[in-house]
This record gives sequence, C-alpha cells and structure tokens, in this order.
Amino acid sequence: MPDLLIIDDEETLLASLSLELRRAGHSVQTSTTAAEAIRRLESFEPHVALIDIRLPDANGVDLIAQIRQKGHDFPIVVMTAYGSVEGAVEAMRRGATDYLQKPVGIDEIELVIERSLRNRQLIDRLDVLERERRQLGAERAIIGESESIRKALHMADRIAAVPPDDQGHLPTVLLLGETGTGKDLLAHRIHDLGPRRDAPFVQINCSALPAQLVEAELFGHERGAFTDARTTRKGLFEAASEGTVFLDEIGDMPLELQAKLLIVLENRKFRRIGDTRERKVQARVIAATNVDLSHRVDDERFRRDLLFRLQTFCVELPPLRERGADVVHIAEHFIDRQARRLHRTPPKLTAAAGELMRRYAWPGNIRELDNVLQRAVLLSDKDEIGPADLYLGGSSNAVETAAPAALADIRFPFRSQPFTLVDIERLAIQQALDACDGNVSEAARLLGISRGALRHRIAKEK
Repeated sequence: MPDLLIIDDEETLLASLSLELRRAGHSVQTSTTAAEAIRRLESFEPHVALIDIRLPDANGVDLIAQIRQKGHDFPIVVMTAYGSVEGAVEAMRRGATDYLQKPVGIDEIELVIERSLRNRQLIDRLDVLERERRQLGAERAIIGESESIRKALHMADRIAAVPPDDQGHLPTVLLLGETGTGKDLLAHRIHDLGPRRDAPFVQINCSALPAQLVEAELFGHERGAFTDARTTRKGLFEAASEGTVFLDEIGDMPLELQAKLLIVLENRKFRRIGDTRERKVQARVIAATNVDLSHRVDDERFRRDLLFRLQTFCVELPPLRERGADVVHIAEHFIDRQARRLHRTPPKLTAAAGELMRRYAWPGNIRELDNVLQRAVLLSDKDEIGPADLYLGGSSNAVETAAPAALADIRFPFRSQPFTLVDIERLAIQQALDACDGNVSEAARLLGISRGALRHRIAKEK
C-alpha cells in the first residue's frame, strides 16, 4: 500500500483520517504546519501527499510550490473547506495533481489516491517511452559523408520541411533503394524532422501479409466483417492520425489493394472493412520499394496511376558498395553499439579489415554489415577486429584483389589512338545495355552500380 503524508492543522480531522487510512492498510505520517512538513520530507518520500489549503504558517498553494522547487514529484492532493474553482486551478497550476472539497469521506480519499497513483504511473511510463524514443532516434541516425548519401539526406530534409497544404495534408514520398540500404531509417528521418514529429509513425511490410490482412491492417475492420473479425479494430491510417504511415515493399502490394490505396491518396478518405461510413485520412504516406516499379507497371503488376501519385517526391538511397569510406564509419558505429550492449570495450577495426570491407560488394547492404559486425564483436575475444573476424574472404560476393581474368586480358592501344575514361565508360554502358536488351536495372547490376546512377550516366550522354 502507498505511503501517505497528510498536512492539516485540524488535529481532530487529522487523527480521524490517519486512523481510517491506516486501517485500510496505508502507512501514514502527519504534519500540522508547513515548516514541519518540509522537515519531514527531508527523510521521508510519500507516494501521495494530502495538503490543506490553509495552514497556520503558510498558504497551502505556496507549500506546494516549495515542495516542487525542492525536486519532489509525488502526487499532491489539495483539501479545502474554503475552496473555489479558482483556488483549485491555482493550486494545480503550482503543482497539485487533484483536489478535494471538505468534508471528505474515506471512500472519496481512497478513490483520489488511486487515481493519482495511476496517473503517476502513466506519466512515468511516458517518460520511459520518451527516453526510449530518443535512444531509438540516436540509433536510427544515418551515418555517412559520401556525396551520394549527402544528396539523398539533403533531399529528404527538404521534403520534411514542406508544410501541410491548405487541407492539412503532407506530400507523399517514395523511397527507392536496394534491400538493406536503410529506407526505413530515411522514412523515420522524414517523419522526425517534419511538422508532425510528435504524431505516431506506423509501419507495415506489404509483402509480409496476405492481401486481406494487409487491407485489414491498413484500414481496420468491423466486427464480423470476415471469419476472424471477432471485434472491431482500427487500422493503421486511423492509428497514425496526423502522423505517418510507412508502406514498406509497396511493389509487392496486391493489385486490388493498390486500387483502394489510390482512392485513399486521391480522396483522403477510407472505409473499414465491413463498414459503410467514410473516415478522413490526415496521415502522410511514405512508401518504399527495392524493385523497379516502372517494370512492374510494364508487367501489369503495379498501377501506373498509383506510381504517379506516390512519386510526388522521390528519394533514392545508394547501395553501400557505392558509398566509399562510409562503410568503415558505419562499421565503427555498429561495433561501438554492439560493445555497449555487451558491456565491453569496443574492439578496434584494423586497417586491413577496413580495406576488405571497402572492397566487398555488400549484397545485403547496411543490414548485412550490421549482422557481420554483431557476429564479429560477439565472437571476438581480442581488442581488435581483423579480416579473419569478418568471415568475408570466402564469399562469392567479395571483390577480388586482382582484376577478373576477362578484364585483365583487355589492352587499350593508347599509343596508336587516344582513349579516355569517358569513352571506356560509354562503351561499357552500351555493351551492358545490349547484353540485357535495354533493361536498365539488369545492366546496372552487371556494371555494379545503382539503377539511378546508370540512368544519370545515360542522361549525360544525350
């Protein structure tokens, strides 16, 4: 049971309340003056304090302010026989959490104590969640100084700064990039830097659930709408309120659901499954994909009109292999984070390990890098991480130290005619496109660059 402190100069009432509350199982201490209460708080921290508004040596409101100034944050309930709404408001403005009008009954006091403690627990939980949110924000930071990542972050930050339009809507965003490049981190960044950063951020992976479940997750359902709908449930668009709905892997969304999403984006309204009432949508939509949606459109697996609607703003994240020295900076961040979790000193990444990481292809991108470093830190019992600790040497995705045999045999006749890097690049791009029948994504894979980087190079030649 909670410990209580009662401060009141009416000794008869004080004795009566103390007796009743002790019988109810509470530990109770009492004071008849403000000065005595302050002295008692030097060695006693109650769960709840009940304070009379009029004391012989101070006003109860001033005592509340003094208690708060000393750093005590327990709930304070004001008791007064002379009170008014204005007096109660002033007491709560100075730090009280509730008030009671005398005469008071023991049942009423018990109810207010329970309510105060419950509110205190909710506040404490919110504080914990806020600290966790800030910690997650630090862990979600996108690390890197390469030109490609700085360009992507600059674009994302400009999008985040765009204010709502006249109807209160924020622009839709489409994030592109290979699996593991950090599209979810970029979505969080846009939300966290946006005008509605305090609103919810909700996420769904469109490829992880069957079509009907994705629809129910997004829009909610009424009780009995389908076999397992035993209760009414809100969808993510309602849960997000004015925040952000992040649709990951949207390229895998079923066509019939794409049509419904298009209606939501155009009309800013939706219906729960099994309901006839329309509900308004205020949430921003951020979508992400690791596939070329234009090819999905050509294959009639993605709606062209939905693609146009989604790509109001488009940001492409570069693959890790195109970010140069960033891989080492990210690796050091992962090593430090993993070492903190294991309560050990972070091992140092050797120069040889860093060089191997820069030359590795990283088909799984940052997600693969994180997994590699988690394993290395966990298994290493040394104060450094070398190439052998990374287990990358035998991988078919490792970039070889020597040029492949086919490339090693190429000889350019520089003495007989001039060749520039631009000429060689143009020829390689043309031959890669010819080998793939003009498929840009496949040609980019052969050349070891992103689709966006290849499109940029092609555009320069026109």
